Amino acid sequence: MFTFINRFTVEGGTEEFERRLADITAHMSQQPGFRSHRLYHSGKDPKVYVEVAEWEHAADHQRAARTEEFLVAVRQVQKLASADPAPYTLVTTHAATR
Repeated sequence: MFTFINRFTVEGGTEEFERRLADITAHMSQQPGFRSHRLYHSGKDPKVYVEVAEWEHAADHQRAARTEEFLVAVRQVQKLASADPAPYTLVTTHAATR
């Protein structure tokens, strides 16, 4: 599995940011290899969001990120927020033992 995490700091309106990001997610969810997407909103800073996307393979994500629809949508999000994207590798996981 490939995990991609992106931290956004929104400069514009958060409602428009969420709407535009939802458009991207709708597109990406139709791409081969897409597994899941979660969007978190900071409880500390209302301008900060973190998204976590999971893909079958890094190549699946890279292929989807090169589509024209994705690139056009990302340019719109970049007008509203700065991003700090990166791939991550799972190191450990823990679950309740009850």
